[in-house]
Amino acid sequence: MYTCQEEYPPQPAQTRRRVFPWLIIAALTVTIVSLTLLLRSSRQAREQMQEQLERQNLIINSLEQDQKKESSSSKSVPVITSDTLKQQLSAVSELVTQEYIYTNADQRTDDVKWVFGWTRPFSESSLLITYDGTIKAGIQMSDVQIEINEENRTVTITLPESEITENIIPQESIRVIEVKNGLFNEITFDDYNTFISEQKIVMEQKAIENGILKRADAEARKILETILTLLPEMSGEDAYTLILQ
Repeated sequence: MYTCQEEYPPQPAQTRRRVFPWLIIAALTVTIVSLTLLLRSSRQAREQMQEQLERQNLIINSLEQDQKKESSSSKSVPVITSDTLKQQLSAVSELVTQEYIYTNADQRTDDVKWVFGWTRPFSESSLLITYDGTIKAGIQMSDVQIEINEENRTVTITLPESEITENIIPQESIRVIEVKNGLFNEITFDDYNTFISEQKIVMEQKAIENGILKRADAEARKILETILTLLPEMSGEDAYTLILQ
């Protein structure tokens, strides 16, 4: 006897079990890509800082060699000039001493106003993004002031205040999470660029509030003191006294 069996469509629970694993895979993929971009940005920032440290080490090594040569020569009263100091410091035009790496997410909303300040209905637009960035702070070596007093045998170095020297949000680190266009009020490319510029200012102010400039001042003073005390004229019986301010 032939029996006819009816086929039933898959139940909703079965459909959910099929879709759920793909959702997990998609979420993991997005997470892995985000982590990869963040690691790449951090690695580039570390490489730039390493180059800065290598230039500083070259100056220190050069000064140590000069000091050894001076000690082997005949004894004489050392004389130092402003030109000598400027020459030693000219290798570093910008002394970057602090770095602030950040990750942030923010939303920008906008609407269209009618007369009397009324908001046009359904005109609200919004843009939600996440991004990574790097802020660097230091001093401009061209602003360093040098004063030498031969009578008192002192060298006075006046350092400028530290400033933000760089604030970069790499384009590849920016991820648009949501875009909502309002009625006759769509998000444009100019809106996007304006939002990124505003976020740079926000994160720069946050870095300053967290003390990046104060730490940069202290580190610049420490580095320059290390460099200048290695000068042959800054050691020995008739050495100059270094004053940093």
